[in-house]
Amino acid sequence: MTDVTTATTRTAPPALVRVVVVDDQPLFASGLQMLIEAQADLICVGTAVDGAAGVALVERERPDVVLMDLRMPVMNGLEATTRIVAAAGTDPDSAPRVVALTTIQRDEAVFSALKAGAYAFLTKDATPDEVLTTIRAAAAGEPVPTTAAALDVVHAFAVPTPSPKRRTEPLEVLSPREREIFLLVARGLSNAEIAESAWLSEATVKSHVRAVLQKLGMRNRVQIVVFAYENDLVGPARDDEGATR
Repeated sequence: MTDVTTATTRTAPPALVRVVVVDDQPLFASGLQMLIEAQADLICVGTAVDGAAGVALVERERPDVVLMDLRMPVMNGLEATTRIVAAAGTDPDSAPRVVALTTIQRDEAVFSALKAGAYAFLTKDATPDEVLTTIRAAAAGEPVPTTAAALDVVHAFAVPTPSPKRRTEPLEVLSPREREIFLLVARGLSNAEIAESAWLSEATVKSHVRAVLQKLGMRNRVQIVVFAYENDLVGPARDDEGATR
């Protein structure tokens, strides 16, 4: 008689999303920490009370997501975000995704944070569900609930510098297809909408978007929008014109 041994394959549990909270209001930071720790898929690996301490904490803990208050003593959140993003180089996946925390949505400080490389923003009156959804989406590199609001902030505060030289030179490193994808992203289209418009698969669109980010030294799609508006590459009168440059 032959013995039959049945092997059981065990799937390793998914890695926890590691989160850092940087905020100078201890009660608010503690509330976020408790909310995060109550989730089975998230873990708060530390909190900091100012930007300088936050940068050091991020360097030590290597989190996936950083919730970053913009107005703090010692070093503000904008400077801290800039340093965290700069330390990671040009690879969009090599640094934590920073989510700016703000009391005012349509604020120039929010625009500056998005321009510096923040992935998204949250207002401090956001619901627990909005906070958790944003953390999970940011960690996965997916659209967050405030994506449309972020584009609205860019439209409100980005100041174009009309110059033929600035409009043509930035995109020279991109292939014709990448320029097309760049302009579609700059107009706020999702990957699914771009795929339908350009007759591509979503996987191919993601590949092109990643190439655009790397070639232009950007971290996320919002920076593409900021770049396009500030270089006068998109706007009400440029829907068709920009594609030929």
